[in-house]
Amino acid sequence: MHVSKITLDQFRRYDHLGMDIPEAGLRIVGRNASGKTSFLEALLLLATTKSPRVSTERELIRWGSGVDYGLQPYARISARVHTANGEHTLEIRLEASAASDSVTRKTCLLDGKSVRAATLVGVLKVVEFSPEDVQLVTGPPADRRRQLDILISQIDRHYMQSSSRYQKVLTQRNGLLKAFQRDGVSWRSIPAVEQLSFWDDELALHGARIVAKRVEVITALTERVQHWSRELLRDHQMSLTLTSGIPHVDRLLTVRGDAPDLESHIRDTFARELESARQEDFRRGVTSIGPQRDDITMTIDDRSLAAYGSRGQQRLGVIALKLSEADVIRQLTGELPVLLLDDALSELDEHHSAWLLESLAAGDRQLLLTSAVDSTLDRSELAHLEVMSLEGD
Repeated sequence: MHVSKITLDQFRRYDHLGMDIPEAGLRIVGRNASGKTSFLEALLLLATTKSPRVSTERELIRWGSGVDYGLQPYARISARVHTANGEHTLEIRLEASAASDSVTRKTCLLDGKSVRAATLVGVLKVVEFSPEDVQLVTGPPADRRRQLDILISQIDRHYMQSSSRYQKVLTQRNGLLKAFQRDGVSWRSIPAVEQLSFWDDELALHGARIVAKRVEVITALTERVQHWSRELLRDHQMSLTLTSGIPHVDRLLTVRGDAPDLESHIRDTFARELESARQEDFRRGVTSIGPQRDDITMTIDDRSLAAYGSRGQQRLGVIALKLSEADVIRQLTGELPVLLLDDALSELDEHHSAWLLESLAAGDRQLLLTSAVDSTLDRSELAHLEVMSLEGD
């Protein structure tokens, strides 16, 4: 899989950019604020339809966009992608309100036809690393869940649909709980039990699908993380564990073996635990259990990587995780994702930099690397990659 052309109109700092991308990839060099990270962000956006770097998509639209032509602010991002199934053109269009900081319309196109976001996700598969990703170790569980969901969505588009449905049901159930709390409704009352039972069944159905898929992918990730961590961390071994937000599911996952009916077992357990937690949910006015409370525990030599790992070990651990994500995408889809490495070498010593680059260069994959310093990417291992130089503001 590779990207052969990208076009950016009114995206971030770019007025217009249209360029061909070599199949092997690029070394992208430029000072801060020159657009290096935005270039990679555009590809991540096309792969997942979302950017983890913004709180509102209005931030993706270039300031002043459309003013010269009397148009509403807009942005357009498109790319030509070569996959195992042939060549495709991906495009995302954003239109914003001139009067507010909001995007009023977002359009996804595949081969020129308007499609749902879920249809676009996974056509282009990417794995991205940036220095901020160390937060995956030290940050809140929501960061790790988001990263896992991005990975799984590129592998299985049905997962994105289940996740979307689950969030809608969760919102409905929480709204109902708040209403019951406000009105002083008893958790034992027949109307409350009848209404919650419907939403509980829906939560258990879609939540079980989410957890079962997370278990499958975490299992595959753990095997690859152990491999890459042995290479990067040498005498130390890293591991991953999914800690479920559903009581007693962790025990089920430990003893399940390779049972094909795991999803069914999770659904039954989730349904029982929702009923058991009903009184507490009424008291708090919110759903207290479920995959929205899952976490991924990252350990080094059976100890918390966040608590006991050095800054260098945490950074190498995240790199091991990203390389493992690329392996899992290939394992489960048969396609090598494009690797986006944003300033990946800045805090690595010479030994680890050389080892990482040798490992990446050995694979038949497209690489896009950035750095603010020319010499960082001026290495023999990267000699096969063309250089793209960007000017700062």
